[in-house]
Amino acid sequence: MLMESFGTPDKPRRAFEDIIAHVREAVVAGHLSIGDRLPHERELAERFGVSRQSVREALRMLEGFGVLTARRGVGPESGWIVASGTASGLSVMLDLHTSLQRTSLWDILEIRESLEMLSVRSAAARASVEEKAALVAAARSMDDVHEAGAFLRCDTEFHVSIARRSGNSLAPLFMEAIRDAMSRVMLAASRALPDWAAERELLVHEHLDIATLIARGDGDAAAVALSRHIRGFYGRWLADVSPLTAADAPPGFLKGISVRTP
Repeated sequence: MLMESFGTPDKPRRAFEDIIAHVREAVVAGHLSIGDRLPHERELAERFGVSRQSVREALRMLEGFGVLTARRGVGPESGWIVASGTASGLSVMLDLHTSLQRTSLWDILEIRESLEMLSVRSAAARASVEEKAALVAAARSMDDVHEAGAFLRCDTEFHVSIARRSGNSLAPLFMEAIRDAMSRVMLAASRALPDWAAERELLVHEHLDIATLIARGDGDAAAVALSRHIRGFYGRWLADVSPLTAADAPPGFLKGISVRTP
């Protein structure tokens, strides 16, 4: 029975923490799978000996983490469902952690560069002809997007799409979370840029270059182009935007990159 998969509540954890822990254990043990419906709030409250308010608190936290989704209404189709999994929960946690810890954006950039270089190499080797053609088409379509905010959204989707084509199921989740954690700084930098039109044109060209190299199956060249793209992008845009400064960059990170100055 599904209720039995939740085991016996532990003490002295707080009520909502106990429920979250047991949902996690049920997922790890295979008792709960994507699409499964949790018992009703009343049943969970009775099982754990807590109030329905504590149950709702736990379920809403799990929804925020992307573990559960709520189907509103009445009847057999309503209730809390195990979600298929998105980057939303990971994005929220990474954004909160990096904000609270005042994590340097250079630290995030190093991780992003490593992940994306792996992704472009894997996409070049594993993606189908159709998937590679779609990446090239997506890069070309960005030439029609002129407004900075809309362009950055397309930019994010392009990079996440490469991660999806890598064949590694975790790559797009981490990629999307990293981009979300950097979104505010990226938008602020785009608004401060003195010549957005010229920058946009350069970015379109770089994206198309990366996509074309992936389509050719040249993963190493695509990784080099990707690294140059990331380092140049932030060298030009963010080196003079607080809290990111060129002086804080890891040794050699901006080597050969023209850094924009105030």
